[in-house]
Amino acid sequence: MFSALMSRNYRKVLVMRLSGFSASLQLPPAAQAELVLSKAMFMVLGRLAKMDGRVTKEEIHYANEIMQRMALIGEKRQQAINFYEQGKHPDSDLNEVVALAAKMLGKRSALAKLFMQIQCEAACLKGSLRLKDKMMLRDVAEQLGYNKSEFLGIALTIQAEHHRRDEGRRRTEFTQPRSRSFLQNAYCVLQLEPGVADGEIRRAYLRMMSRNHPDKLASGNLSAAALKQAQENAMAIRSAYETLCGFRKIRA
Repeated sequence: MFSALMSRNYRKVLVMRLSGFSASLQLPPAAQAELVLSKAMFMVLGRLAKMDGRVTKEEIHYANEIMQRMALIGEKRQQAINFYEQGKHPDSDLNEVVALAAKMLGKRSALAKLFMQIQCEAACLKGSLRLKDKMMLRDVAEQLGYNKSEFLGIALTIQAEHHRRDEGRRRTEFTQPRSRSFLQNAYCVLQLEPGVADGEIRRAYLRMMSRNHPDKLASGNLSAAALKQAQENAMAIRSAYETLCGFRKIRA
């Protein structure tokens, strides 16, 4: 029912805007779908921000950034703020709100994955994913069609990006500055330009995994820290590949 409310063009533009890839694109009208998504997006963001009893400036700034990506201005922006405040209350029913949004987003869709990436990014703003954050986001992910291991893959990839930024923001092929979008990050990880052909994406993925797969590297004399870094790199490569496949609608 709700998936029919979102035209193919609306979905495409929304994915691009939510990923931060092109804030200049105009969203086609989709009032009911936009309302459902806005309510789920900002109630979950509000709950995450308030779970430790305090809301930081970084969390408020991030919520405002998502409002901009969704082109929410005027009355729609105020509505999103109200949803954010509503989500802070522990008695607000997130399950029902997210379940409705899942019907509109489409389970395991590119939009569903972006939704989870955004929420995991928000959860990491205070340092790292805490247990109570993971438990809450695990329930959200399940409603969007992701099992436990798939959710952990998304969450740990986002967390690894934060850890790398915190460790001196050193420049490596896997380091992804906060200012870059999810799509730009994905292209950067696979060492690709945005305009490459679809076939180049899989070739780049296979090439990068061949260099960085932990099972292959484990045969050498690597330290535990180096193997852990290889695992994080492999997760980043896989996540980047899935992001681009979802965006371009090609089989992973």
